[in-house]
This record gives sequence, C-alpha cells and structure tokens, in this order.
Amino acid sequence: MDRKVRDERVNHSPHAGQSPYRFPVRDLVRRPGARRENRDAFPLPEALGTDLIAVPEGATVQLDVSCEVVTDGIWVSGSFQGEAIGECGRCLDEVRRMVDVTFQGLFLYPDAPLGEDEDSDDVFVFDGETIDVEEVVRDAVVTSMPFTPLCAPDCQGLCDQCGARLADNPGHAHEVLDPRWAALQSVQDQSVKDRNERSDEKES
Repeated sequence: MDRKVRDERVNHSPHAGQSPYRFPVRDLVRRPGARRENRDAFPLPEALGTDLIAVPEGATVQLDVSCEVVTDGIWVSGSFQGEAIGECGRCLDEVRRMVDVTFQGLFLYPDAPLGEDEDSDDVFVFDGETIDVEEVVRDAVVTSMPFTPLCAPDCQGLCDQCGARLADNPGHAHEVLDPRWAALQSVQDQSVKDRNERSDEKES
C-alpha cells in the first residue's frame, strides 16, 4: 500500500533572535509520510566559508528546506544560495562567485537507534521539537569552496620581485644577475662611484 504523503509549503520567518536555520517540527513528529517545505531569504547571521573566500555576514541568502517524516525521524534535504567574496590566491584581486549547494541528512528521534548501514556524517539527533540545519548547510558550503580561489583560471599573479600585476604587463621581466658575478658588479659600482667623487672634487 502506498503511503499517504501530506505536503505543506510555508515561508519560514524566524522571530527576532531566533536562528534562521532552525525549524519547528513538533506537529510533524511521529507522522510518517508527512512532508513540509520551508523557503526563506534572510541576511546571513555569520559568514559561511573559509578564510580565503566566504559568503559574508549580512549578505542576503536563500535557504530551501524540505522535511519528510520517516520511521525513525525526519529526512531533511534542501539547497542554499548566496554570493561568496574572497581574494585571488595569485594576484590578490577580489573574487566573487555564486554558491548554490544542496544538502541532506537524517534527523533521528532521541530514542531511535542508529542503523549499521547509515553514514554517521549524514545522521543527526534532534530533540523532537525543532530541527537545526546550520551544521549541514555549513558543511555543504565549506566543502564547495575552492582550495585556492582565482579571479581567472589563467591568472598570472604578481611579480615576485616588485609585486606588479603580470596580467597588466605580459612582457614584464627583471634582469637576473648571475650570483657569481654579484661581488664583481659591486666592486665595479663602487669604483665608478669613487671616480665620480674624485672628479667632482677636482672641478670644485
């Protein structure tokens, strides 16, 4: 017999001071087949990402969450969208990229056993009253971020000698002196300097 699924769509608007990642589910608990979808846009209370690139605090993000009641808890899936801002790992220019990730996890009732075939990374325990998806969302966003953000795949970076942006001057280069001649060059420079000083003294 097909189970009866009840769909409920709501716009989740948390009260002041309440986490936008937390959803009340008390009315869904122990009702296998019941389903609810939450959709909300809100200013991010805390940055999400890495030290190099992240969706900044205060940025408007979109969070869609679907909750479906199963035997041992509530299966949660959804998506998160926002814009991440960071710094190019080569030239230090600003980098912006859209973040659009999906996430999922099983939130078990406090008295539900953890099955042997269930991946503990995707299984959480909740109090039977509310579900908090912050950890699930944070993990999804962080793992989607590039290890080294780039402004362009072929970014040439900065000159390691003067810091000039190489993309602005493709032919940029510095004369490299063979270190074996460095000492001789120093002696020659000093000799020229001494001759100039003697010449200036004679003229005066």
